[in-house]
Amino acid sequence: MTSQNLHIGPDSAADRYRLLRSIGRGGEAVLYLAEIELAGGSEPVVVKVLDSKTTITPDIFDRISQKWNEQAELLRFVHRPGVVGVREHFEGPPIHRPGESSTLTGRALVLVMNHVDGLDLRDWRAERTLATAAERREVMRTLEQLADVLDWLHSGKATPSGRQVVHGDLSPGNVMVDAHGQATLVDFGLSKLTADHQTAEVWFTPGYAAPEVFDGKRTPGTDRYAFGAIAYFLLSGQSPPATPEQLAHALTALPQIAVLDAEQRARIASIYAADPGKRPVNLAGWMKDVRHAVVSTTTSTSQRAAPDTPPRPAAPPQPASPPPMAAPPAYTPPAYTPLAHTPLAHAAPAAPPEPAPVPDRVPAPETVPEPAPTAVQEPVPAAVPAGYGPTYNLNPAPAPAPAPEPVRPKKRRTGLVLGSVATVLVLAALAVAGVQLLGDKDKDKSGGVKAGGSTPSAGGATSAPADPTPSASRATPSDPTDSGSGPSGSTGPSDPGTAPASNAADLTNLQPIDGLNGLRVAAATLNTKSYGSSFVADCSQTSSAEFNLNRAWSQLEFTAGIADNSPVERGRISVSIDDQPALFNEEVALGKPVSKTVEVKGALRLRIRVEDTCGLKDGYVVLASPTLKR
Repeated sequence: MTSQNLHIGPDSAADRYRLLRSIGRGGEAVLYLAEIELAGGSEPVVVKVLDSKTTITPDIFDRISQKWNEQAELLRFVHRPGVVGVREHFEGPPIHRPGESSTLTGRALVLVMNHVDGLDLRDWRAERTLATAAERREVMRTLEQLADVLDWLHSGKATPSGRQVVHGDLSPGNVMVDAHGQATLVDFGLSKLTADHQTAEVWFTPGYAAPEVFDGKRTPGTDRYAFGAIAYFLLSGQSPPATPEQLAHALTALPQIAVLDAEQRARIASIYAADPGKRPVNLAGWMKDVRHAVVSTTTSTSQRAAPDTPPRPAAPPQPASPPPMAAPPAYTPPAYTPLAHTPLAHAAPAAPPEPAPVPDRVPAPETVPEPAPTAVQEPVPAAVPAGYGPTYNLNPAPAPAPAPEPVRPKKRRTGLVLGSVATVLVLAALAVAGVQLLGDKDKDKSGGVKAGGSTPSAGGATSAPADPTPSASRATPSDPTDSGSGPSGSTGPSDPGTAPASNAADLTNLQPIDGLNGLRVAAATLNTKSYGSSFVADCSQTSSAEFNLNRAWSQLEFTAGIADNSPVERGRISVSIDDQPALFNEEVALGKPVSKTVEVKGALRLRIRVEDTCGLKDGYVVLASPTLKR
């Protein structure tokens, strides 16, 4: 008799499920891969069977059957990607060959679940060495998926009554990862359902069982301990040690964790506390510490190879390049030579070293305090004698070397310097006055609206280019590039995805933290209305993306719906920030888009997630025109 000749089902259809092979066991329950005939074809399912004829007496079977049915019924309310779906549960004849159900004694409790096609977590990890950044990101994403699902189950949001759902036997063998990277919890409560009666075997997976499991207790804290053991397994590739102390020591000895300070290591190791009450309640928050540790360690080690490259600071030898500027004294007019050597007019041989300090363009700083730099930047070379401004090297007038008497030129030159400075000051003052007159004229024409360059593109932009003195324009508030604040007081260029003065930003223009992961940016049509840049995802797989908001935004506006050309008419999309519950988590329908404004004030991270709700069919879920506002 082969296993394919074995069946099980309710009393009304005892041969409904054909058992193909055994795939697991927990306590007195056995797990089978099975199939059911539907519409002329067969569909795979997973069947868990608790048979009264195995090790449980009829009395104990009757005592635990009510608990089994209650737990199975509770699981039927749980609908979410990441949790295996429960098709039905029933009590019926034990496993039998076709047509022989009526000839057997005893009863069986049966839970039928959907089949998840993929690898269990142990086989999935065996295919990865974690040598590449992509594989490390895969591990982090898988752990974060499990953390989100467990937090949701433990919060009571999974059931209408708000009851917590505990897995009870979390281990790599009870987590399946499909081809799209979606991790799914399977085989809920394999031992929890029979753990309370004294004669039943307390079933657990070594290394993943919290201390209280040995007393037959299973709580959300039990799942959290097991999750921490899974994290150690995925990061190290090794099976976790058996005791909390050994497991905490092993995790903190990993290279990614060992480099952290004592407080950070203690916070991460707290998930292995022997007391369930001391374990972190929020697994998503715990995962942020772990991700930060792994990413920080990877970043620091990758940057550690480049510290010896600062020969680049040796670029300071560039100041030595000004010597080319020392050349001008060789071919500039005689008037320039004494200027560079005014302190040592009698020492002609000292001329070569002296020209190097270019800043000393004016021999008498006390006579010309600061306006000299303004004159230096004056773009009107005709008004400045050659040799007294930055244009000296633009006038290579080949003059004969014979210099006149050093005394008379010095007096004439002092007069020239003072006269030139006075001329430059007068020109600068006239330029400033001209700018102010032009500004007043524009103000009169526009009704006094011109203020601080707030309308440079409307007509005031002509005054800025016309100003012949850049330093003067820099000192006035009419330069819009120096205002540093936008119309609503934006904080500056550190704000992500927008210019400093912008009060809103298109979320599709922001750089995602870890890629779009199934989302794409495209135009979309919802209920005949066209939208520009939108996030579009195929709901035949789970897609998600995270963005860094940098605590710079207050609201997010968007319209969610199903694209008009979508083959599937329904899908689920959620928007959440940091580790808070989802701000928006709704099933959207074709022709019924939902416009929404959610508060994101003070948020660091924004997450968009489209759930895998379309099965094997394609479906286009759209988050249209997502706009961040301050």
